[in-house]
Amino acid sequence: MLRFSIATVSMGGTLEVKLAAAARAGFRAIELFENDLTFFSGKPREVRAMAQDLGLDIIALQPLRDFEGMPEPMRVRNFERAQRKFDLMEDLGVRLLCICSNVHEESLGDPERSAADLAELADLAARRALHIGFEALAWGRHVHDWMQAWDLVRRADQPNLGVVLDSFHVFARKNPIEGIAQIPGDRIALMQVADAPGILMDPLSLSRHHRCFPGQGDWPVTDFVDYATQTGYNGPISLEIFNDQFRGAPAVAIALDGMRALQVCGEELDQRRQARKLAPLALSRSLPKPAKVGGVEFIEFVTSTSHSPRLVAELEGLGFRRVARHRSKDVDLLRQNDVNIVINREQDGFGHSFYLVHGTSVCAVALRFDDPERAIDRANALGAPSYFGRIGPGEALIPAVAGVENSLLYFMKDGQHATWEKDFIFFDTPSNPGPLTRIDHLNNMVQRSEFLSWVTFYKGVLGFTVEPQVELADPHGAFYSRVLRSSEGVVRIPINIADGGSTAVSRFIESFGGGGVQQIALSTDDLFGFVEKARASGVAFLEIPDNYYADLSARYDLSADLIERMRDLGVLYDRHKDGEFFHIYTRMFDQRFFFEILERRNYDLFGAANTPVRLAAQAVEQDEMVRFKLDFD
Repeated sequence: MLRFSIATVSMGGTLEVKLAAAARAGFRAIELFENDLTFFSGKPREVRAMAQDLGLDIIALQPLRDFEGMPEPMRVRNFERAQRKFDLMEDLGVRLLCICSNVHEESLGDPERSAADLAELADLAARRALHIGFEALAWGRHVHDWMQAWDLVRRADQPNLGVVLDSFHVFARKNPIEGIAQIPGDRIALMQVADAPGILMDPLSLSRHHRCFPGQGDWPVTDFVDYATQTGYNGPISLEIFNDQFRGAPAVAIALDGMRALQVCGEELDQRRQARKLAPLALSRSLPKPAKVGGVEFIEFVTSTSHSPRLVAELEGLGFRRVARHRSKDVDLLRQNDVNIVINREQDGFGHSFYLVHGTSVCAVALRFDDPERAIDRANALGAPSYFGRIGPGEALIPAVAGVENSLLYFMKDGQHATWEKDFIFFDTPSNPGPLTRIDHLNNMVQRSEFLSWVTFYKGVLGFTVEPQVELADPHGAFYSRVLRSSEGVVRIPINIADGGSTAVSRFIESFGGGGVQQIALSTDDLFGFVEKARASGVAFLEIPDNYYADLSARYDLSADLIERMRDLGVLYDRHKDGEFFHIYTRMFDQRFFFEILERRNYDLFGAANTPVRLAAQAVEQDEMVRFKLDFD
């Protein structure tokens, strides 16, 4: 039957931990990688019992390597090796043995000989009611694409022998996938799926270190599954992922990511089938459709009474004004047009706990949805449980789920500010006009091991789309960013990671105590006028080196007066087609976060060309602060 499976090689930890994690994530089938069995201290029958107790079927044992087309006496030893595998399979209660195409230097390239070997092996397996699946490795010596593997399976012509289709090997070799739909479904032994980033790398290295779950990379995995299921294939769809970061992360988190990725893939597949007026495969649990995201309702900062004055002064310098105070908590609301900032100074509860770990920081973001109930139902269905905080009598009950580093994502009803505003006592007026019009984007700085998990979360749970990864230079290493956008593009969240112990990301994570929101980008229609007023109000902006402006004048046909004005104010510039982008950064607040103020003129990118300049300037700022602290001490 069609169902989701995960290979034990996809997760880190002991076999016991892997099986428990798979079951907890909702899997009911696994592939057993033989290394996991080798390192297990018990007997194969104990593994079988453990899997049964967890409600897991072991659908395949893998791999048998370097089997087909070997000269004597290695051929005889291979069949002896296979018989021992059959004994093991019977102890485990597994019916399918996966064989990957030969990479041995002494293997023969004769397809008739290879097909005969597979036919003989399948005949031996049939005597024990076992099945054989043959898979083409992208780096196989003679067989390295699915067409060759399928040709050998057809030549062997045994009913218990089928081809294993693995999306990784198909896409790594840039094989056509349309022809997969012509394979009889009962001759596909197993479908395995994996994604990967679109980077130039030899297939073996890419396979061993950079496979990822569907939707986390750049390959059209859903297209692959679509063609494979058109065959009438009715077996497991299994994740087989080799990834260093996955093995180093908690198995439970990885298994949950895998299930989320497969459910979203199944959802996309059923949408395609519905458009073609075909019956849904119903692979996914019943998932509510993603709700439409209407924007950011508010950002909540947590701080202390001693640090609050500096934070408020920073925000007031940017044009925000305190318009209300919470009825029962030490919480203020600052506002500018439709941009709401909540300042939380509570001495207990979630906010205070977050402050004790992370200091003054963004602890929550509230998103507006056209149907927040459906949005939270979808989150729950995809393994993100609801959170409800402490509230006073008559106060709004706002559902939330855990975000980066256990911050909160609130789910609000679009257009109903009164739902949460009733918790506040407003002063003279609830409005505060100003030059800042909206929250343009918020970044998430995360640890590398969590990068793909948050891509899956935003895409699967919230229905965001994923843009290609961008690689940029950090003065102390490499900086990587991937932007996720809501379906209407009104909420944009770049997720950033880095390599290098002193990069901006690494410094933030060390200072912050984990991942979080570092950059809050706010839009204005008059950046130059805003900066002049903000500077007069005492806002400190990031110092940009003069050489940047000399290079700017060489790259663009900007007037000398405009470049000089940008230099005086510290404004940066980018251009794309007929669009222009002006932006500026504040100095870091306690090495935790900063604001970007930007003006878009028919420009929809993020000024990535200026990111290395910003990173270098922030590195200088941080180094100066370290030297000051040392001198002071």
